[in-house]
Amino acid sequence: METPASDANGLAEYVPNVAGCPLRIFTLGRFSLVRDGTTLRYNRKAPSKPLLLLKVLIASGGRQVAAINIASILWPDKDGDLAQQSFETTLHRLRKYLGADDFLLQEDGRLTLNSAKVWVDAWEFERHLFDLRRLMATPGTDAADHLETLASRLLCMYQGHFLARDETACWMVSMQERLRNKYIHGLVDLGKYWESRGLLLRAIECYRKGIEVDDLVETFYQRLMQCLLETGREPEAIATYRQCRHVLSVVLGLDPAEPTTRIYHVLLARQARRA
Repeated sequence: METPASDANGLAEYVPNVAGCPLRIFTLGRFSLVRDGTTLRYNRKAPSKPLLLLKVLIASGGRQVAAINIASILWPDKDGDLAQQSFETTLHRLRKYLGADDFLLQEDGRLTLNSAKVWVDAWEFERHLFDLRRLMATPGTDAADHLETLASRLLCMYQGHFLARDETACWMVSMQERLRNKYIHGLVDLGKYWESRGLLLRAIECYRKGIEVDDLVETFYQRLMQCLLETGREPEAIATYRQCRHVLSVVLGLDPAEPTTRIYHVLLARQARRA
């Protein structure tokens, strides 16, 4: 069973049960490689180009990715033959660093991460989210325990956006935005699911996690304020509005939207009646 652990910063970290997969690759919020339970370190200088090849491969889907496409991203100024030579050399260095050739399969000029031996958090996230949506659409309560387990895994797994600590490059944007949008919509839907069943504390946890990872999504603030209002926690709800107003103003130069402001005025009115 998957269990949360803590990283060096004390943050919850998703530790999966991946029997048969000796290599684990973490890409959500940070980039980390774990082989046979041990995080891979660098003796001297980080093998930047081999690791970049691995990141590009994952961002491109990780399966049957044309070597020529990877080479054109990593060596845009080299012609075909030189780029291909650089690709082969870098792939050899990456396999050596990872410690096994069969983590990466090459056939007919295409490169694939061997899913029988390699686990990637982004792939697991999408599988869990698909299962979570299916369970939320299932009537009855038989799936409730499984749904709660999946929800906890997702909250723990998504530590940040895809390769968030890397400098943004065009080759990563598509994967980054796809996972980000899935995360946002999935978390909003999960929070509303808990709300519809009167489980407001769980909904509050969802929306707080959403703000923690992406504090520019105003829907998280709106729903969190509403849940706090309904649980009688007006000071926290007002503080949430002020946080929202500050973040949107500083980062985007925007004011909160009308629905957010409307909840805020309801909060102020309730506080005035109690004064």
